[in-house]
Amino acid sequence: MRFRWLWTAGLLLGLLPRLDHPVAAGEVPVRASTQRARLAIPAGLPRYEIEARLDIDRRLVTARERVRFTNRSAVATRELVFHVYPRYRMKEEDRPALSKTLEVLRLSPEESMDADGRRMNVGRVRVDGQSAPFAFDPEVDTVMIVPLAKPVEPGLGVVAEIEFNVELPDIWGRWGHHHGLTYLLNWYPVLAHHDDRGWERTPYVPWHQPWHQEAGHYTVRFDTPEGQVIASSGRISERKPGAPGRQVSTIVASPARDFALVCSDRFEVREQQVGPTLLRVVSLPEHKANAEKVLEYAAEVLPLYERWFGPYFDDEFEIAPSFFGWNGNECSGLVLLDDRVMRVPSSGERYIDHLVTHETCHQWFWNVVGTDGYAETFMDEGLVNAFTAIRLDEKYGRNAPLIHWGKGLTWLPTIGREDLRLSGYYGWRARGNNGPVIQDIKSMGNLNALFSLAYDRGGKVIEMIKNRLGTERFFAFFRKIYHEYAFETFHYADLKRELTAFDPSFDWNGFLDGWLVEHKDTDWAVEHVKDTPATDNSGQRSLTVELKQTGEMIEPTVVLCRCGPDEIRVPIWPDRGSYDIPGGHVAHAPKEDRWVVTVQAPSSPSQVIVDPDHALLDAVPDNNRWKPEIAWRFTPFMTPLDESSQFQSYDRTSIVAGPFIDQYARGGFKIGAQRVNRWQATVWAGAEPALREAIFGGQFALMQFPWPHWSLGVFYEEGLYNFYNDKRHSGGRAFLRYRFLETSSFLIDDQGFAELYFGTGNEFWQGDDGRPVNGNLNAVGGRYRLSTLFPYWDPVQGFEIDATAEYGDRSFGSAATYVRIAGEVGIVRPIPTWSGEPSKSRIAVRLYGGYGGPDTVPLFRLGGGRRLRALDLSQDVGSSVWLSTFEWRFPIWRDIDQDLADHILSVRNLLGAVFYDVGQSYLRGEWNPVVHGVGVGIRVDTILFAFLERASLRVDIAQPVGVGTGHGPVIWFGLNQVF
Repeated sequence: MRFRWLWTAGLLLGLLPRLDHPVAAGEVPVRASTQRARLAIPAGLPRYEIEARLDIDRRLVTARERVRFTNRSAVATRELVFHVYPRYRMKEEDRPALSKTLEVLRLSPEESMDADGRRMNVGRVRVDGQSAPFAFDPEVDTVMIVPLAKPVEPGLGVVAEIEFNVELPDIWGRWGHHHGLTYLLNWYPVLAHHDDRGWERTPYVPWHQPWHQEAGHYTVRFDTPEGQVIASSGRISERKPGAPGRQVSTIVASPARDFALVCSDRFEVREQQVGPTLLRVVSLPEHKANAEKVLEYAAEVLPLYERWFGPYFDDEFEIAPSFFGWNGNECSGLVLLDDRVMRVPSSGERYIDHLVTHETCHQWFWNVVGTDGYAETFMDEGLVNAFTAIRLDEKYGRNAPLIHWGKGLTWLPTIGREDLRLSGYYGWRARGNNGPVIQDIKSMGNLNALFSLAYDRGGKVIEMIKNRLGTERFFAFFRKIYHEYAFETFHYADLKRELTAFDPSFDWNGFLDGWLVEHKDTDWAVEHVKDTPATDNSGQRSLTVELKQTGEMIEPTVVLCRCGPDEIRVPIWPDRGSYDIPGGHVAHAPKEDRWVVTVQAPSSPSQVIVDPDHALLDAVPDNNRWKPEIAWRFTPFMTPLDESSQFQSYDRTSIVAGPFIDQYARGGFKIGAQRVNRWQATVWAGAEPALREAIFGGQFALMQFPWPHWSLGVFYEEGLYNFYNDKRHSGGRAFLRYRFLETSSFLIDDQGFAELYFGTGNEFWQGDDGRPVNGNLNAVGGRYRLSTLFPYWDPVQGFEIDATAEYGDRSFGSAATYVRIAGEVGIVRPIPTWSGEPSKSRIAVRLYGGYGGPDTVPLFRLGGGRRLRALDLSQDVGSSVWLSTFEWRFPIWRDIDQDLADHILSVRNLLGAVFYDVGQSYLRGEWNPVVHGVGVGIRVDTILFAFLERASLRVDIAQPVGVGTGHGPVIWFGLNQVF
């Protein structure tokens, strides 16, 4: 019925007026408000009047704010407390963690990290017309305190006036100006949340949304240069000329949880009337195709959410692009989509649908029904995550591909929406993580924990409420919440109390605390299936299914029996004991953990599944099936993405196979199999054209074994490619690795690990420099690596340490008994500037050394694409080596932003490098001559699928100096910076 309803709604919407052509800046109409009362608005909400002037040339907003606070609590207050978020300044000790977070988002710190901070300057404060002192909280520097001359008693009010300005840095973020677009989110002094306990002083958390504030009534007069098109939290009620070349727009948002604004003279506008709501999508010209999709998807979800929850709070809703790094952001009456989202290929339009669905839903739960975003993130993100899943399940089907390739390209890698949603959660759990959903953001510590708890686990808990209440009562409950908590704050305690009142027959406090506070789980398993042939002429077989529940949360579920073309569904109600069902019986003894289902079946079962609709967050989803199922896929061209864990099923084994050509021009056939977060295996065979020989190899690893963050595995390849034409290029190792800083990339190794290994051959791991010894080596060793060179594709700052020690012995079968120790230290720093502005150039310095014995055995190569680049891999070898590198990295062409092949590949920056390598090798008791190498390089900063992966394509050309004629130059190709 819902599919039919959506189709009918879409047909009706298509008959309504729609403005498909872009509207020029001066043509955006001014509309008087036609809003009618739809939701009860609490009395005494704060009232903000803001006059602001945008100076684009100076990158500055100058503003005066007048705010009326009415004390709605039962206690007097002797101060006003404001959040002044643009005063945030990053602490140096937080830089590595924030840099890593940005790396996960595929952003460089120089693009989106404001190292200076303190972008808001407060000039003067007046209270009831009198000058007033103010101070910033020494513990939370984004909190401003204004002491009052006399207390404000309950029911009374006070008026404060604040003069301030906000600098607009040219970086991605909440406040700034980039590529001709100004964005102002959380940019003005806003009253902190106040109740009977006093003022809430929540800190600013730059990697999420810690907002906890009351809704308010806003009137904003915004003075901009002429031609600026504005998208904001309100509607433009008046526009008039200002000073020469300027315009003043009066914007009303009443009420709204916040006031945000973006503007640009490059904006185009698309509009569609959706019932009583005018839907406006503002976009840049290069976003045209996706902007039309955004309009289409928003026109679908607005009437759907009104049906589910109640009327949209306003008569205008806007969606616009911005540059802030995460993919979508909700503001009152306004949704902002990241510029990269607006650039995704057409095959990613379902992801745009997902974002529009999610962020639009926040207009109901976050904007109207407010939450404590810092201490109870689940209260809006968990709810919206669940509602988004319900809507997209209805539209596309559960776990439908999120990347939908066009005709002829369906063999390319994709990921199911449910797989993407839950693989991160189960991976987080597999790494030994745990903890309550109801905790503040800082306690969660990072985005991975926040998404796993508040979004993923929290969202599934909301879906389990739907599983218990049923669809009709589920939406009836949230319609009640929407109306009763409109423009108020909905806390976790309120959720427990309201659910208990709505359905007093169940222990909702125990349910919610078990899932959200105590982190209990449910675990249904199909233990045994017995198929008994018919004993009479009815032809009905007797099917017995034995279920086991080992979790502390015993949730109702369903058993599905597939019998030929027929499906038999049996509801399991744990609190009913034993009961009859049509054609069968469910038996359960009190206090036992087993349920026995007996049912008549027309034929033998091909599969039996408990929780076939995935309504539950099952602790071990693998055992929900009687027979294991495998996700098979054959591809005519195998890529690294096909093998990535991010593109696999979360609840079963995945197998992918097909021909491959790798970055070394080797070709062959590869088969990969893995159970995400548990094990991974790959085998391959093919040919190396340059060496005219066959290659084969394989690898296997047990993940999170024997403990979380550990892995145990083996790797071996015959014909391992290493850029030099000799036969010493085979090898592998068995290893035990502790991973303390895992990579987020599909292309590079972990950034922090400690490993013990047994190596065999001449190269023990992919990317190893090799041991240029005739004959195979066998050795035991250890390796340690730590890199804070963020981001990995072009480090802005950080260091790396890489150390290896190994011992080979003829008793191991080695061609030589030897000791080999190697270490590398690298550091990257931005070049200081006279102006104090952040530099876009960097200096990189590296020291590398290797010692081996005996000195008659060549254990190191001095040359190579990641060593002394003026030498090839076979020119200079030794039992010991040392190497030093000095490199200047600088931008040549920044912000190219050219998209290729329907935005699948993007070129972002062109970078250059000038380097000097110097090193020396030692062999047979003598030092070889010191080798100096100078060179230049080009790095092309590329992005795959808008934000999926990012890498620098590297080309270096180097020339040895002082070694006579006939040497060099040497050209190297690779990925990312050398260090």
